[in-house]
Amino acid sequence: MDTLFDENRANLVSHYQALQQEEGKMEDLAHAQTLDEKALFAQIDRVEQARAELEKANTHLMLQLRREMDADQISRLEAAH
Repeated sequence: MDTLFDENRANLVSHYQALQQEEGKMEDLAHAQTLDEKALFAQIDRVEQARAELEKANTHLMLQLRREMDADQISRLEAAH
């Protein structure tokens, strides 16, 4: 499982950094002297796209990890949540 995480780490970090960057741009637009609604709404779309890409990358890792688990491990994991 550690190997799977290590294999996915760079991709997860990259998607996380992209999300942070897009959120930063959105903050700049939201606090600008002159508000540009069209630009702000377009940036919101970019933030949501970056968030979706991060969620997909995370889900991909979780599915890979689950495939490595046996039925007992999956049952215990589900019981914990």
